[in-house]
Amino acid sequence: MKISDSDQSRLGDLYRDQLFAVLGTRGEGDPYLSLVAFSVTEDYGSIVFATKRKRLKYRNMIENPRVTLMIDNRKNRPSDFEETISVALIGDAEDVSGKSRQELAEFLLARHPGLRNFVESDDCAIVKVGIDKMYIVSDFESVVRVER
Repeated sequence: MKISDSDQSRLGDLYRDQLFAVLGTRGEGDPYLSLVAFSVTEDYGSIVFATKRKRLKYRNMIENPRVTLMIDNRKNRPSDFEETISVALIGDAEDVSGKSRQELAEFLLARHPGLRNFVESDDCAIVKVGIDKMYIVSDFESVVRVER
């Protein structure tokens, strides 16, 4: 992805400082939102998280792998209108397996070591979303669209 140096710096701060993203999925029924603990690859091309395979978000991703994730740094203050940065990431979700699963699980656990028992459980999927589009929003109305 071609991201300007200033946007790359802001995204780096956001990805480093925030631990959770809001994941949007859609299955047969209504859209569904959930929180996920995440890690973003160094090239900003993928986001990784874990979920149980029995969860609605997982079933939705299997049915429709196109997902969106939102990460922001709001603090629930009036100044958020001018100070908040958010990014909406759009891409296709994949339940990784084999050697890739182990590598991405360790990558996720390096950032979220408290998830070890969750990640190592039999029903846990490691999900990788290949990001092909992002919208970076700042100053309440400034929107930058970046595509792969």
